[in-house]
Amino acid sequence: MPILKNLPIRLKGGGPTLDNTLILRRMSLNITPHHRNPFDDNDSIHDNSGHGNHWSPGSSLLDGDVPRDRNPFEDEEDENEANEGKKGSSGGGGSAKGSFKFKSPLKTLGKLGKSLRASGRSKGTETPSPQGSLQGTPSPVEKKKRGRRSSEGSLLRFAGKYRDTFSSYKESLANGDLNCSESECDLTSRRLPFMKMVGLGKLKKESMADHSSQGPEEQLVPEEVVEQVKPREPLSVLEILQLVKKRDLFLADSHILELEQECNESTAADRGAMTQSEDSASSSAKDGGRRKVKDVELLYEELQKELWAVVRESLRSPTAGPNLGLVVQVLQQEEQADKDWAVSEGASPGGPRPRCLKQRWKEAVEEAAEGSLPERAEFTDGELDRYLNRLQARVVEDLGAANRNVISIYPEEFQVFQVYVLSYHQAVSRRLVAITDNQLEITDIYSLLDWLYNIYKRDVLGTVCITSPFSHLQLSPLLPSETVERLELDCLNFVRAKVTTELSQVLEEEEKRWMETLHIEEYQITLAQTVIQRLQVDLERSASINRNLGSRVSQCSLNGLADFLYSFQRKVEMFHEKVQNSMFGDSEDGYVSKTIALVNCCPPLRGFVQHCAQCDPGVSEDSLRRANRALDHIVQQGVKVLSERLYLHIRPFFERLVKRKWLSNSEPYDQIEALIKDYFKKYHRMDSPPYQLLVAEVHRRVVMEYLRSIMRGRIICTSMKMRKRMAGRLRDEGKQIKVLFKDLESPSSWLDSALSHISEIIQLEDVPSIQMEVGVLAREFQDVRKKHVSAILNIRGMTRQSERQEILNIVKDIESSDGSGSARLSRERALFSEVPVTSEVHCLNVGLSRIALTASSCFSTLRTRRRKTRTHVQENPDDVL
Repeated sequence: MPILKNLPIRLKGGGPTLDNTLILRRMSLNITPHHRNPFDDNDSIHDNSGHGNHWSPGSSLLDGDVPRDRNPFEDEEDENEANEGKKGSSGGGGSAKGSFKFKSPLKTLGKLGKSLRASGRSKGTETPSPQGSLQGTPSPVEKKKRGRRSSEGSLLRFAGKYRDTFSSYKESLANGDLNCSESECDLTSRRLPFMKMVGLGKLKKESMADHSSQGPEEQLVPEEVVEQVKPREPLSVLEILQLVKKRDLFLADSHILELEQECNESTAADRGAMTQSEDSASSSAKDGGRRKVKDVELLYEELQKELWAVVRESLRSPTAGPNLGLVVQVLQQEEQADKDWAVSEGASPGGPRPRCLKQRWKEAVEEAAEGSLPERAEFTDGELDRYLNRLQARVVEDLGAANRNVISIYPEEFQVFQVYVLSYHQAVSRRLVAITDNQLEITDIYSLLDWLYNIYKRDVLGTVCITSPFSHLQLSPLLPSETVERLELDCLNFVRAKVTTELSQVLEEEEKRWMETLHIEEYQITLAQTVIQRLQVDLERSASINRNLGSRVSQCSLNGLADFLYSFQRKVEMFHEKVQNSMFGDSEDGYVSKTIALVNCCPPLRGFVQHCAQCDPGVSEDSLRRANRALDHIVQQGVKVLSERLYLHIRPFFERLVKRKWLSNSEPYDQIEALIKDYFKKYHRMDSPPYQLLVAEVHRRVVMEYLRSIMRGRIICTSMKMRKRMAGRLRDEGKQIKVLFKDLESPSSWLDSALSHISEIIQLEDVPSIQMEVGVLAREFQDVRKKHVSAILNIRGMTRQSERQEILNIVKDIESSDGSGSARLSRERALFSEVPVTSEVHCLNVGLSRIALTASSCFSTLRTRRRKTRTHVQENPDDVL
């Protein structure tokens, strides 16, 4: 075999020639022409990955810098098979000598390697499956004979020890010294399987010669047998790491499982050896086993880094890509490995299993959610609503991406969307808990409570649930109930402090301004508006968050508001006392306008109080009553002040009413009406309903003073003509009063009929008509008494006691039929009860009235006789004075 003999010499010679370059290329060692001697740079030939790239000692072995390529032995076998095909196509069977003609110079050598590997494997009991299954893994003794390639060296010591050993080995080759130490020879044997194969070929050159001399037909049979039992070469640790870095995750996990199985079997063998002897060889084997176990753990760490990186990236990519499918396959394979480990009889407690990658996948999803959401440090006091909006947008976006890209990749039993929703829910909860650890501003509290009760359920969970339903039962509350209750109490305390402190300060400042601006006419002040605006914010925010919270805030606001209004009432009373005791003429207009302004605060405050009480009427009854009582007192005091101011100016003109001059002069009433109209130019600035109370009070006061002038009895009608004139004056001025207060929008129109009824009683002649009119008057004004009717009869000049008694009995009968109804009469319907009768009919007046009536009767008779055209006597002689 001249080629085999000369092969080492050619390879050991000078630089690369055409022949040895061709031989090395056909061995698929990928040696580039610039390498001067492949054995001087043996790491470039037998690299861990099986190709010509160099591994530099300064590079990281865990970074996956070395690219993965095919196994050199597989390339060699493919080359041999290709040469065999060429041989068959060139002429079928030929002589053995012709087979060495540069067509396939390594054909015999390749078959020799196959035979040697087959013979080495035949000594074992089992052969691993090509798919990398854990079943049928070779025993440690067989692996020691066959061996995982040296590049499987421990990742922990490879970067250190290999650098020194490799450099000394290169120096020995450069000096031509092939006699190295035992460790160096061991490294050489592991790093150079090709040289090992060549050495074995020299020892068995006789069998190789016999094998090469066989015919083609005889050679095909063993080749087929070899192909059937050809095993898969185990990958080194660095090659597995390269698979991980290239994200060939499922294949990498399969090799890691195989390596883990080898470690477990090696550990079991080491335990058996240590029970027999404690020599240095067993200690060295134990150290090697520990290094392999550590390599497995490091590979699992790198594998998980890539797995969880794929999980994170799946939410940021338009599509999930094929890598996520590999992640699912790895998770399923690891879950099955955990189950096999659990049911295995050899499962030792405290071992590396179970890996629980499915549970770690859930944790990885939680970490991805934690890293995706805005951090708590991005929250600024007073701007929690903006932070929550960002949080909401990111959760909806990521869960939407999970629904589009992720769910379809995972099997149904993973419940992927539920895992993602739960992970983001917990991430949001952790951020909110961190935010609520510190005291929040009231605006932030409202924003957070609204987000908890409404926005998160409606706009976050409700949005993502539309496309992919999930179980809400597994979602715990975002914040503990104690924290939520504390936030609500903070709201109530803030409202209570606002009512008691802030509003009190506002009232103090407003009171000072009342006296300072007394000379200025202003009919509106901002007190009510300020109070309502400050409290309305809390009511609206709390009501929009939760009905229960809104009710509690309303009740708290109403309680504080009732106390505030009582303070407001007291300060208004003090203001009126100060002004009335120290007021001069120049300040009257300012005082009137300020009184109207104070009264104008009551309607909006009353409406706000009613609004607060609507949330819980049963609980708010007492506070509502106290608040309304304070407001009523302020309004009544203002109406009283204004009506008294008006009455002081019109009172002198009422003294001139119902006198003899009054019958022919309407000036007193005209002055009264002019003053009322002038004052109501200012009073019109009062808001309703206090304005209606004011005009009703003035209307009642005018009619009452008019009746008081009548009841004084300063006129007694002595003739029919005089009665008609007086009745007409009363009727006309009563109509004017009616029109006046109708224009002023008085609600007390019931007062207008009093003067008209009195004028009819004075004018009517027959007793039955008078009785009927008195009965109507008593029915409409239930506080009319006999003294009032008697005074009217006196004005009429009725002196006959029998007629008077018949008329007065009507009032008596009505009083007896009504019982105590007048006592229950409200002040709004009372008129005559406040009108005193200040004069009685004296005897002299009665006598004079009788004389006047007799004289007028005689005078009327004389005039009748003088009239020739008159045919009958007048029935009413009192018409002529």
